[in-house]
Amino acid sequence: MKQLFISDLHLKSLDDPVSQRFWDFLENIAPSADELYILGDFFEVWIGDDAQNNLSKTVAEKLRQLKEHHQVTLYFMAGNRDFLIGQDYCQQAGMIRLNDPYPLPSNPSILLSHGDEQCTSDIEYQKVRQMLRDPKWQDSFLSQPLEQRIAFAKQARTQSKEHQEGYELTDLSPDAMIKQLQQYGAQLLIHGHTHQPKLEAIESNNKGHSFERLTLSDWDHDIYYAEIIDDSPPNLIKFS
Repeated sequence: MKQLFISDLHLKSLDDPVSQRFWDFLENIAPSADELYILGDFFEVWIGDDAQNNLSKTVAEKLRQLKEHHQVTLYFMAGNRDFLIGQDYCQQAGMIRLNDPYPLPSNPSILLSHGDEQCTSDIEYQKVRQMLRDPKWQDSFLSQPLEQRIAFAKQARTQSKEHQEGYELTDLSPDAMIKQLQQYGAQLLIHGHTHQPKLEAIESNNKGHSFERLTLSDWDHDIYYAEIIDDSPPNLIKFS
């Protein structure tokens, strides 16, 4: 079995270079896989499955072709940008939606996550995240007219850009990662969110236990994806 893991494409438009890189990946890399896991921030913004555009429709069509023509099973986990992607769009694209975190069934020692939940030192962000992931808030937001949701998204994006000026993305907390890994009986966390591709040990005060993390890249510059073949350890591979 060959499993591939990607995250943080932040797809914005059909003519964006990242979109072309993704088409190349789907044509040249993904067809050889048995499973493809997309671990969040697939799209830059998502305001509801009813707000379709040419980009989202094209992505869904290409993913479904990958599934039907090459028998690749597709999995999607929401990130902090696209947490409102629902079952309707996942069905349209042929993807199975995963909870966060998610133990890898073929190897329970591996835990999958987008990663933002483990950024516990960013207290203000965690407060906002808790509100946005509340099903009641989501139902209320999605019930609003499309024009209001578009206006909200634009305002939120402007505020986010202002907040990010001179701001470095908060890394995942080692304690939070280890706590979650222990909760699921896993040793390795594969995640995105921080855009710093690497495979490294997680420092732990708990002697006798070793934990690792594999961080996936964004797709703006150097692109890395993770690959697992059968029971071998995961590899971080540069895509060019």
